[in-house]
Amino acid sequence: MKRKISTVLFGLLFLIGFGILVYPTVANQWNTYRQSKLISNYEQVVNEMEPEDFTREWEAARNFNDTMQQNNLYTDVFGESSEDVTGTDYWKVLNIAEDGIMGYISIPKINVKISIYHGTADKVLQTGAGHLNGTKLPIGGESTHSVLAAHRGLPSARLFTDADQLEKGDKFYIHVLDEVLAYKVDQILDMVEKDDHETLEGALQIEEGKDYVTLFTCTPYGVNSHRLLVRGTRVPYNGEEEATETLADSMLQSVQNYYMIYLILGLSITILVILLMKFLFKRKENRKH
Repeated sequence: MKRKISTVLFGLLFLIGFGILVYPTVANQWNTYRQSKLISNYEQVVNEMEPEDFTREWEAARNFNDTMQQNNLYTDVFGESSEDVTGTDYWKVLNIAEDGIMGYISIPKINVKISIYHGTADKVLQTGAGHLNGTKLPIGGESTHSVLAAHRGLPSARLFTDADQLEKGDKFYIHVLDEVLAYKVDQILDMVEKDDHETLEGALQIEEGKDYVTLFTCTPYGVNSHRLLVRGTRVPYNGEEEATETLADSMLQSVQNYYMIYLILGLSITILVILLMKFLFKRKENRKH
């Protein structure tokens, strides 16, 4: 009986440990699948549009951008509360599928392809990238600067987790309506305090004649006390680079990203099981006496 209990407990420990190990990879793959379905749906809607539909959508988006002379950072992007933009004029622009998706971004170097949503509500940032309301829409053009935000370090989705691997010269791509806009990284601010509003506003402002998109996320990894800003400047689109990461690479990266969590949880579970076994054996011995 004692041996049977030990076998069951150690089996349970193994299953729990294995579940903790594979959860980030499985959850990320599930989110990747969901994002691929959303992107596929977006592309289907785009393919069904007529030339006059594109003309109308582009005109509305440019008119919206023309009303904005400078970018405004109303609150911290990753603050506890986010304004509900549903039903606003902002929500109606570039919302061709009526699901809040205005396009998608692909970053081949870090194997990212995720939807771009209206606004930065928490439910948005849990699964994809959010366009920071108060900055120009990501449609390109002179004197534009759009800001796209996403989380790092979520066990359920990688999103911008590997954004710190981007270097000057790397490219990312914005897919919106019937165009693909290419941006080359030209500036990286890797450690801006989240409350340093002056620096943040200065880095995210519009520059005359420039066409920028900035990727905005938290840093350091797991601490999130600062902000990481990766800015790209518009370059001609000559086809998109392909991501080379495999599922094995993704699993290895997950292990590297979450090894400390695994260690802490593994030790905690081991200690818990040992204490539980001692309690059960002690209780059994007491019954015998």
